Amino acid sequence: MIGAGRPGASLVTNTVEAVRLIRRTAPREYVLLLVCTIVSGLGLVLLLVAGRELIHDLTVSDRPDDIGPLVPSLVGIAVGTGLTTLASAVQAEVRWLMAHLVERQSVTAVVDAASAVSLAELESPDFQDHLQRTLRQAAQRPWDLVQAVSQLAGAAVGGVVGAVVLATVEPWLVPAALLVGLPVLLVAGRNSRAMFAAVSAITPVNREREYLQELLTGRDEAKEIRAFESVDHLRHRYEQRYDDEIEGFRVVSRLRSRRLFLAGIGSTLITVATLAVLVGLSVDGRLPLADAAIGAVAVQQLTMRVRGIGGSISSIQESSLFLDDHAAFVQRAARARVDDVPRDPARQPAPRGAAVALDDVSFTYPGATVPALRGVSLELRPGRVTALVGANGSGKTTIAKLICRLYEPDGGAVTWDAALAGSGELPRVGVIFQDFLRYQLSAHDNIALGDSRRHADRAGVEAGARAAGADTFLTRLTRGFDTWLSPSFEGGTDLSVGQWQRVAMARALFRDAPVVVLDEPTAALDPLAEREMIDGTTALFGDRAVLVISHRFANVVHADDIVVLSEGEIVERGTHETLMARGGTYAEMYTTQAAAFGTERHA
Repeated sequence: MIGAGRPGASLVTNTVEAVRLIRRTAPREYVLLLVCTIVSGLGLVLLLVAGRELIHDLTVSDRPDDIGPLVPSLVGIAVGTGLTTLASAVQAEVRWLMAHLVERQSVTAVVDAASAVSLAELESPDFQDHLQRTLRQAAQRPWDLVQAVSQLAGAAVGGVVGAVVLATVEPWLVPAALLVGLPVLLVAGRNSRAMFAAVSAITPVNREREYLQELLTGRDEAKEIRAFESVDHLRHRYEQRYDDEIEGFRVVSRLRSRRLFLAGIGSTLITVATLAVLVGLSVDGRLPLADAAIGAVAVQQLTMRVRGIGGSISSIQESSLFLDDHAAFVQRAARARVDDVPRDPARQPAPRGAAVALDDVSFTYPGATVPALRGVSLELRPGRVTALVGANGSGKTTIAKLICRLYEPDGGAVTWDAALAGSGELPRVGVIFQDFLRYQLSAHDNIALGDSRRHADRAGVEAGARAAGADTFLTRLTRGFDTWLSPSFEGGTDLSVGQWQRVAMARALFRDAPVVVLDEPTAALDPLAEREMIDGTTALFGDRAVLVISHRFANVVHADDIVVLSEGEIVERGTHETLMARGGTYAEMYTTQAAAFGTERHA
């Protein structure tokens, strides 16, 4: 990647790295672009040489009605024009394809990096700012980069041609004409840094605006936003954020424009001075008219190409700052990458008979000051259902996240049965979070994503659906399991919340993991379906270790072990009967909820 994360890299280094990046990403297109550039240069040579000969023939001919001597020059001009026109047409298409290829590589690198970082890093506001800025620029800057490199190549070839032709007329005018690009190069670095600083500063505002845009246009958000009549308020806020964003760019645009205006004046003065010298030489008779005319064309071509080189290098410099930022993001993500094997499980086996165990675990969320868990010890055993209950914020879901290895504990350890971890990899976990995903993909995909290694296992997908009770409605869809579960796609449909929950259950079953975590697994089911699923949990998951998190005490009365949490600590544990007999926190909470719902107490 350009600059390799070194923002201070020189213009030459950045330009060379830009060319290397494009050559690696699109080698065939790169060669074709070079061929087109050479062809365009040859066409320009023909145009200049043939034009010079045509002017010379016209000025010395004593028979203006005889066009015979002019034919070679006219043919040269026609061929030169054809070559440059053809090359330009092909170059435009090649640049378009190259930009897509470079964009794909850049965006894919960001996606790969972001999808592998730890959850703690992913939730960081600063990381989200960096991610959003990098994704946005990864899609935009490759176009700028390809355009700049392509124009640089064309300008360089044209500049060489112009310099050679001008040297045959008056050699000392070549260095004078080359100075045209100097003013642009002088402001290039400062303008590039100003734009990068503006984009970086405006990123949080841009993130908020894009989120508001999602709220205003999203299908899932539309119901609540329109029911609460919030559209006008959100629309006004959206416009305010857009105003803030545009004002930030307007400030830097004015600054950059002033610098470019001054640079343009300098370049124009140099061009005018060079042309004035040519005119003076011709008037004094020291330069033939034909040479003066073609020299003027060469000066115009050379100065235009030199300005193009300056502009291209300026664009490369600006793009390189963002691509440096891209490289910095990838490196940052690599440092925060999830360690698939955070510790050797074989050296830290769980207690005998436990699939997974938490031993004196403590954990505080990044940025928080109060621990979410303090000194929690817990064992999940195969064939047994362990239930976590407690008030909101007591730490239930945090335990689930630690078991799923989304976070690492600050203190204590999460250990696994050595037999399950014998392969050197920690065992897999099947999980249903209360905010489970509803993939806008086919029904098959929604279940098969539970185990991507078995994605093509149609029989396994259908078996998981049957076990979760999802087959009864999935098989009735227009295309069965191949139906897209989103009305936003052709032939797609939506499901009820309860049906989505059964699909999520099927996904967890399809994973066939030794440990299963169910975080409020029946929140969206009707009472009969809820009771059926809870009562059938043991049958569904067989000899797997199951952790159930629920606010509904009626759902956990049959659990083998019930663990009561309060403010991140375990305050009670036991079966329903023993906890009720104890008359502590669990008994009080259960009795209160039973009275509220008119259910029967299980004492």
